[in-house]
Amino acid sequence: MEEKRMNEAESLELITSMINDSRARMTKNLGTPFLIWGYTTVAVSIFQAIIVACVEDFTPFLWGWFAIPVVGWLLMFLFNKQEKTVTNYIDRSINALWCAIGVTAFLLPFVGGFGLGIFPNVIILLGVGTATTAAVVKDKVVKRIGYAAIFSSLLFPIARIVLLRFFTFEQFAGKERYLVECIIFAVIIFLLLVVSGHILNYKKRCLKN
Repeated sequence: MEEKRMNEAESLELITSMINDSRARMTKNLGTPFLIWGYTTVAVSIFQAIIVACVEDFTPFLWGWFAIPVVGWLLMFLFNKQEKTVTNYIDRSINALWCAIGVTAFLLPFVGGFGLGIFPNVIILLGVGTATTAAVVKDKVVKRIGYAAIFSSLLFPIARIVLLRFFTFEQFAGKERYLVECIIFAVIIFLLLVVSGHILNYKKRCLKN
């Protein structure tokens, strides 16, 4: 009985030690990605404000916003290469979440800039959830489906551009647009949620067997 109690105490002590080590390592490294993306975004924002204030036609300089993902991911690559730490479950969860959010933030200006409805926003949010969940459980197929769904939100502005070649703006603002968007939405949701659900259930059954 005494040996059993010792083993339980040792196990609790080991678990506590692992949690504390993980917490300390996360506290040490967690702030740097925020600083990298924060400073990069602030710098580009200030640059855009200066350009708008000084130049009559600032439209070509709008491409400067793309410096945020380029510089940010470059600095993150250098940071991760320098740290070389072993990742655990919590690390993978946070990395997966912010990676999905980063891709989403990159695509939102393209989707929102066309005055589109709620369909692409819902697709993006569900794609983020799917990609994050799949990354945590290490399912590469479902993770790719999630990211594919996020990028598929671009189909809505693309469809609008294409259909405006065949309809007037007033026509496209009516039932034609709604019909096309409903079809696109249904197909994406099927591939994102239904197919992903079947894949996850199939792999779960395989593990049980």
